[in-house]
Amino acid sequence: MAEWRLLAKRERIKHAEERMDYFTRMMRERPQLYGIWFYWFHWYRVRRADWQTRLWLEELREWKKEIRGWTKPEEHLDRAEVIRKNLETIEDGITIIRRELRETRREARAREWRIRFPRPYETMTRWIANITKRFRSIRRWIKRIREELPARWKNFVYVIYYAYTLPEAERHLEAHLEGQCHVDRAVQEKVKALANKLLRLWVAKPIRTVAAGIVKPGYAVPLLTSGMEKPPYEGRKRVGYQEWEWGVQWHRRVVEGKKVEAPPKVEVKGEEQTLRLEVYDYDYATVRMYDEYRVPAVFWEVSQEELEKRLGVGEYMPRTWEEIK
Repeated sequence: MAEWRLLAKRERIKHAEERMDYFTRMMRERPQLYGIWFYWFHWYRVRRADWQTRLWLEELREWKKEIRGWTKPEEHLDRAEVIRKNLETIEDGITIIRRELRETRREARAREWRIRFPRPYETMTRWIANITKRFRSIRRWIKRIREELPARWKNFVYVIYYAYTLPEAERHLEAHLEGQCHVDRAVQEKVKALANKLLRLWVAKPIRTVAAGIVKPGYAVPLLTSGMEKPPYEGRKRVGYQEWEWGVQWHRRVVEGKKVEAPPKVEVKGEEQTLRLEVYDYDYATVRMYDEYRVPAVFWEVSQEELEKRLGVGEYMPRTWEEIK
């Protein structure tokens, strides 16, 4: 029964697309009736969006029901990956349809288009408004499904690289923040931004010196430079003999200062994971700073303030010799 409903919706979508192609052709071949063809092209564009959003909701409900029936999710990893990619396709489709409806709404308002079908909508703008309301439901279903899919995790390393290259006076340092996150585009964007902010704050932590009572600013200078705190949180900058490069590297982990491959894997994590931060000195092949912190497994859903508190950075950063000890 469910498959029949899905098939019927796909047929209506296909028919709407065929009519859109027809009216597009008519606008070229019979321009004297351009206004009529233009109206019907947009009418079928909205009709396609109507049935497409209905189809997505139907598919999402079916996938949710399917996932709930998995007694052993780890045995359905291939199917879970198919569903995950389908969710990404729907998100891309929403972006396209939202843009198309915005264009049609602008034309409908300017030309005051009224419609007789489908009822009870009297104007095309009301029809469009009803369709756009479904986007919120679609995104809510996507979020629920992602929460129940068996999670695939990927390693990442956020890197800040600094080089000073002058004959007989070279310097090469790298700061790393290493952890894991879900294989998901939206999550990865959050993780990249958070990793950038946390690593910059951690690098700026003061360090103890041999002479008691003296507090040095750690490796904030020369590793940090202006500009890297802004989106897209990756880039390159060169000033004279100095060069900075910063950004995230996916599917990587750090081993003795080197970043090695770490392919995605399905894991059942507990409530926490470990974030590892270090400053590696390539000129001396040694670690200058190193810390490990236990954070919630899905740390990107925790507030930045809470993470700063756990790492002891930002306003929680030690300021005096006694605090550093």
